[in-house]
Parts: sequence; C-alpha cells; structure tokens
Amino acid sequence: MIAEQISVDSAIATADDSQLVQVMLMLDGGHQCEIALMPDAPLLGELFQALTTEPENSESKLFQIPIEEGNGALYFPGASLVAIATDPAVSLAIPEEPKPIETREDIEPDDPVLQLEWQLNTYHKLAKLSPDYGKVERIPHVSGPEFLERFYIRNKPVIFTDLMENWKALSLWSPQYFKEKYGHVTVGAQFNRESNQQYEWCRDKHQKMVLFGEFVDQVLQGGETNDYYIGAYNGNFSREGFTGLLDDIELFPEYLTDTKDANNTSFWFGPGGAITPLHFDPLNTFLCQVYGRKRVRLIAPTQKHLLGTYGHYFSNIDLENPNFERYPQLKKLDIIELIIGPGDVLFLPVGWWHQVRSLEVSISISLLNLAFENTFNF
Repeated sequence: MIAEQISVDSAIATADDSQLVQVMLMLDGGHQCEIALMPDAPLLGELFQALTTEPENSESKLFQIPIEEGNGALYFPGASLVAIATDPAVSLAIPEEPKPIETREDIEPDDPVLQLEWQLNTYHKLAKLSPDYGKVERIPHVSGPEFLERFYIRNKPVIFTDLMENWKALSLWSPQYFKEKYGHVTVGAQFNRESNQQYEWCRDKHQKMVLFGEFVDQVLQGGETNDYYIGAYNGNFSREGFTGLLDDIELFPEYLTDTKDANNTSFWFGPGGAITPLHFDPLNTFLCQVYGRKRVRLIAPTQKHLLGTYGHYFSNIDLENPNFERYPQLKKLDIIELIIGPGDVLFLPVGWWHQVRSLEVSISISLLNLAFENTFNF
C-alpha cells in the first residue's frame, strides 16, 4: 500500500460559524473525530472519495486531522474510514472511478471503415508517385512467367495487341455473319434497360429469349441505344446451336487453362451506346475485342471508398453523367480512359472498377479461365 498524506491544516474552516459544516468522521475500532469545514472544501470531497472507493481498487491515502485545538493530530488511512455524518447535510458530486481495463478485448476498437479509408488513400498516394501512374501499356504478348510477375501479381491492367492474331473470329464475326449462320438460334438478351438505372443488378427482370437473327436486325436498325444488349450473364455459349462460335477462338496457352469452357467464357453483342455500368469483378478476366470499338473507364481499387456500392459489385455512380452535387467525392477520382478495338485484349485485374461503352456495334468475349489462382470471392 502506498500512502499519500492529506494535511488538513489549511482546510479547517475559519469562516463564520453559520457557513460551516460540522463533519463527524467515524473510523474502524469505534474512533470518532469532529471537524468543521466549508461545504466546498476539497478535503470533504477527498474524505467522501475515500469512503466510496474499494481499498483493492486504489492506493490508500493517509489523512492528518488536527485535534485538541491544533496541538495534536489524528492520522488514519482512507481505508479506515467507516462513515461520515454532516450537519447540515451536504450534497457532493463524487467522481466515478473509471472501469479498469483488464484485457485488450475490453478496449473499444477504432472505426474500421476510417482505418481502411486511410490505408486506401495512402496506397493511392504512393501509386501516384510512379511516372507510369494512370497509364495502361499496349504491348505484344509476354511469356507466362513475365505476365504473372509484371501484371497479374501486381494487379496492373495491360492491353495485349497480338494475342488474337490466329482467331478466325477476327475475320468471320460480324452482325451479318451471325444472322446468316446463327440466326435460327434462340439466345438470351436484355431489353428495356433504359427504364431502370439498376438494369444490370436486376438483370433477370430484363431478360428475354429471342431468335438471334431478330436481335441482329434490331441492333442494325435501332441506332445508338442502351435499351437492349447481350451481356455476360445470358449464358449463351452454353445454348444448343451456339457453341460452334467457340471453334473460332483460340486460348492463350501461357495465360489460360488448356480447355475451352463455356461457363468461363462470356459473349457480348449490341449496338453503339450499350453500356456495362460501373462495377468490379471478383476475379481476373481478359476482355477480348472482336468487332467494333469500346471505351473503357478504369478506376483503381484504392479509390473504392469514393464509390457507392450495391449488390457487392456495382456502383451507383454513372461515369457517363456524374452527379457532382450528389457525389462531390467524384471530383477526387482518378479515372483512366482507354479505347479498345478489334484484336485488342484488355487484362482486367480483380477489384478494378470499370464502366464500358460500345462506341459502335460491338462484339466482345470475356475469358475467365486463367491458369493462375483466380478465386477471390467474398
């Protein structure tokens, strides 16, 4: 026990008797001591604090009370105080002892969202120090190990310019070719998309089955629109009579598994003006442009906290018409904009946000069967 001596010589009241409080201290062993104090005397608060504090929870204080008109003194530890009586009654605000923290689990954690935002902002600032920040390379293909090291592991997008050189699709695929050879096949497509801003998230409500030839006519005759589109979720490569299109493509042996898989290959076809809204994918993909051109807007994962998210993967933000009044944080966004055309293969790393617009009638496929670890679902 560590004792702190509390001297009361200066606390003994010398004011007019009408202002004093008579304080009777009752100690263990039956001892008593009476003193007169001002009602706001700090000592009175110390005495009440000692009376209400458990001995094992605080260091004991040693009180020194003058007696016999100041010729003697009574010393006692705060733990010996049994009761206090005052005349008249006083009301004191006794400060509560803070709850002791016994384990790390008792500590209230910091806001994890703020911590994550700080980390993302930090990584983004560091990335901007690179002279290549905001640039997407356009290069011929590299070896599998080099691709893995330079782009895949580093989560860095890149456009390869020669991976599709031996694809029959580059010379064959067109709206006319589709109508002539596959016009009789029933395919899934989305319609009435412009009636619902969340058409991609609510895609089942917009899904219809249609003869491919009829859809081709609609695309060629309807002009620029986002009202109808064949996109990734329609599963058309798995439909009877449509799988022959897979014979017109070749896999990238150093980047992909060695088997064509309809479930890991997506087909995109639609008019100029068709939009894939802002989202990210929970895996790495190759976007292969066969016909027409697309504009791709990319946003790094380090800016995720600036984008409202719904359905895990989609954003409420429309980069075609950004609402800066409602979303002022968009002014902080760094957006990479690029154009891909026939023969271009864009590597889209996992977690990168992207919004895609067809600049004209467009045909694309996405390949998901990468040869490296590609499972990042949450």
